[in-house]
Amino acid sequence: MLFASSALHAQEAAQPTAEATRIAQSPVVDGRLDDPAWQTATPINTLRQRDPVQGELSTELTEVRIVYDDSQLYIGASMTDNEPAQIRATELRRDNTLESDDTFAVILDTYHDHRNAFMFRINPRGTRFDALVRNESPVLVANWDEQWTAAAVLTETGWSAEIAIPFKILRFSSAENQVWGLNVERVIKRNNEFAYWAGWNRNYEFTNISQSGHLAGISDIRQAQRIRIRPYVVAGVERFKALANPRDRLVREIGIDDLKVSLTSSLTADVTLNPDFAQTEADAQQINLSRFSLFFPEKRQFFIEGSDSFRLRVEGPHFGPPPLEVFYSRRIGLSDAGEPIPLVGGGKVTGKAAGFDVGLLNVQSGRHSNGEGENFSVARVRKEVLGRSYVGAIFTNRQGDGRVNRVVAADARFVFMKYLYVAGMMAKSSDSEGGGTAGPPTRQPRVGARNWVRQAALEWRADKLEAAMNYIGIDPGFNPGIGFVRRSDRLFGQRVSFRPRPGGTLVRQLEFNPTNVGYYDDAGVLLSRNSQMQVASSFQSGDRFEIDVRNITERLPRPFDVGPVTVPVGLYGWNEWGMTARTYNGRQLSGVVGFIRGDFYNGVKDSWNVAGEVRPNENISFQPTYSYNNIDLVQGSFKTHLIGLRSNVSFSTNLLTSAYLQYNSAGDLAALQVRFNYIFRTIDNVFISYNETRFTDGMFSEKSNRSLVLKMTYSVHR
Repeated sequence: MLFASSALHAQEAAQPTAEATRIAQSPVVDGRLDDPAWQTATPINTLRQRDPVQGELSTELTEVRIVYDDSQLYIGASMTDNEPAQIRATELRRDNTLESDDTFAVILDTYHDHRNAFMFRINPRGTRFDALVRNESPVLVANWDEQWTAAAVLTETGWSAEIAIPFKILRFSSAENQVWGLNVERVIKRNNEFAYWAGWNRNYEFTNISQSGHLAGISDIRQAQRIRIRPYVVAGVERFKALANPRDRLVREIGIDDLKVSLTSSLTADVTLNPDFAQTEADAQQINLSRFSLFFPEKRQFFIEGSDSFRLRVEGPHFGPPPLEVFYSRRIGLSDAGEPIPLVGGGKVTGKAAGFDVGLLNVQSGRHSNGEGENFSVARVRKEVLGRSYVGAIFTNRQGDGRVNRVVAADARFVFMKYLYVAGMMAKSSDSEGGGTAGPPTRQPRVGARNWVRQAALEWRADKLEAAMNYIGIDPGFNPGIGFVRRSDRLFGQRVSFRPRPGGTLVRQLEFNPTNVGYYDDAGVLLSRNSQMQVASSFQSGDRFEIDVRNITERLPRPFDVGPVTVPVGLYGWNEWGMTARTYNGRQLSGVVGFIRGDFYNGVKDSWNVAGEVRPNENISFQPTYSYNNIDLVQGSFKTHLIGLRSNVSFSTNLLTSAYLQYNSAGDLAALQVRFNYIFRTIDNVFISYNETRFTDGMFSEKSNRSLVLKMTYSVHR
């Protein structure tokens, strides 16, 4: 502990410090830094490149000023550009990651714990993106939405931006004099340039909060007790003809999307009553050519917000789709087929208490056509230790219809020598009948099977070398009632990534990535193995090219239905190779094209994947996708087509429309979702959503399910 603390203090001594200035007159947030308040602040004006030339000053000057008053923190950035006509600014959709544009971003580590932070990002059109960083993870909690304002303007010499962040949306200690972690990022898209105030070493990401600088000078601020209630009204019509029992119904609902109460400066409670998710984006269709379950991400706002407080998953590389989620919120209020199940209500508490990260959740589902209501409970705690490490535990409970499922688990992650990550977890499930109102578990465990999960992982993460080993053992009887398990086997995986930077004007970085992952049963018999060699080149232009060669082994313990074909029991081995080309997303037209060719079980397979993005201007964008498989096996042949087209028309940052059209030949369906979104206040919306799913074959051929729904929220807060 002493060693870790000393290392951290030595690291802090080398990191820069900025001063925030208290002001009496607040600036007008219009994107122009011409208010007198900005002249009182000392600017941050030294940003250094991570790419393309590590440690060199940014090719363009950036000046950042920070001031504050009793209620808000203000950040102003002036960004010169020698070619202002080349500034990339194409996005008007809020909460888009803005990865195709020039951007300015700031990270605030308000607890100064060197691992968690708030991120705020803006592009030259004033489009906003906000997110949370948890435990320095590169995966952002991007669906965190709060009330902050920002504006930006393009000028003859570049662009400038102003950001106003209310203290009431942040979480910080009660100390009189505050010291926060701080870092700023500027992306100059046409140069593929990334510049930072601190932490510009390529061995770290922007989300490595431990490498940030410090923000001093903030004092005598308070986070007032905060209550916000967001009720909603929904009206619409549904016509379900592609069901065993067709029905039409009018939709008339009222409820509370979210009642948010700040219990303390670091602990928040959320309550929802009769929640509705009519505005939720449709799932992207997938074609499954494997023997295992597909994983779909959560998209419902109540479950997304604060989700990191409940997450306990396999740390380290898992070599493909997530093998395990101890808590998978899509088990609540959604059937395995993705059909909605009504929720009576629920509540959660998230934040920090007594030095622990805390997450408590309880949700009650209502009676539906397939069964009685169920109750879902989750309790998660995590303790930060040794600088960038943590230990934690979770308990989940699902009960209904006379059955109870429970899971207890513990996990830990330790960081040594800056780049070495050591992680592990253990979990145990139990199922019982009687004495409660429990629902059927999501998986039926084998009688007499063990019900444990064990995992241990090592990972070295640095710019020029990454290496990892992972072991995951999931017993056949492990059944997480509110979780996700892809397959119950023993995984042994190894990966090395050697990534030299040759220098020059053409290639930015080469990659040589050998990987081997195998799955075994309890007796050590090989079930699956994937040995792969990938060679890739990332160019200074932002383009990328990959070549992959794979050797695959699959043992089928029972016949496997893939498409209309059944592959018999047996041990199969085959080789395949593929190529992928990705063009730089900073252009008006960008995309990716990839193909795989080789054997497949006792036959052959050709696969193509194409995806693109077209941005003729800041108001319109299109994202077409196409996936094709041509499979020829001894037992038969078939082809699959998966087509998608997203289109977005943004009239302003507050008036947005989108359409998502999909066709899945394997599922014999076509789906359309059209959404209109008017953001009349920062977190309040009017949504109009039209959904249609039409079946092209099978028992519901030429029949469809349709809905047209209007939803409006209006928040009241103090």
